[in-house]
Amino acid sequence: MNRKSTVTLAKKVSLLVSLMVLGVFSPLLPVISSPLFNPSLISLNFPDTGNRGAPKKSAGGGTRSDDQTCLTNEENEPPLVALMPNRENKAKTATDTPTFYGFIPTTTATQGEFVLVDDTNNEVYYTQFPLPSTPGIIKLEIPQNVNLQPGNYTWSLMVICNSSYRNRDKYVQGSLEYVVPTPGLENQIKDEPSLEKAQVYANASLWFETLDTVAKIKEENPQEWQELLTSVGLEMLAEVPMIDCCHSDN
Repeated sequence: MNRKSTVTLAKKVSLLVSLMVLGVFSPLLPVISSPLFNPSLISLNFPDTGNRGAPKKSAGGGTRSDDQTCLTNEENEPPLVALMPNRENKAKTATDTPTFYGFIPTTTATQGEFVLVDDTNNEVYYTQFPLPSTPGIIKLEIPQNVNLQPGNYTWSLMVICNSSYRNRDKYVQGSLEYVVPTPGLENQIKDEPSLEKAQVYANASLWFETLDTVAKIKEENPQEWQELLTSVGLEMLAEVPMIDCCHSDN
């Protein structure tokens, strides 16, 4: 190749690069700028729904001075806590089969319990399940046959320290409001990618759906998982592993 051809080729390459920088010819730019290509463009800061900060310590346990807890209270380990968006453990859902997430710390107990009651104090769901042998985040799914109705419910997640003395249980409690999803919400989440679907749920202040959606893609999107938990004061759980456990015994 002679010197003239080399100069011509260099000019063509230079022009092509310039056009790509200016966006005149760049088939990759729409892909690179798309949220699907860069999920970090989606912010999963959950809206303020109440008092945040470090979660309240778990309640329960006997009152005698010689009682010993079944939670071993390892150094720097979080307490028994439900993954909820505020210290009052209140949240909203638009599904009649919400999924609960909770952190089970190191414990000598082997059984856990979950109870859901309606606003007239009638029990609508009860399950007892084996606890994991290692600390971690568990999930509990409300089955379809429970048939929740729109309204308010109260729940309790318990660690059974001694089945003969249930006053020694350690537990966390909270409430949920089940609302009917609007047609607009259903249209927005139809065929949407998971992160975008989580953002729609977050914008509607639907905590259970937001958390469950991000939890399912946690391994592929650890930054969004950490961002979501941090936004509600649960950053201490961002690196805690998920534990496959807690299938109902009944």
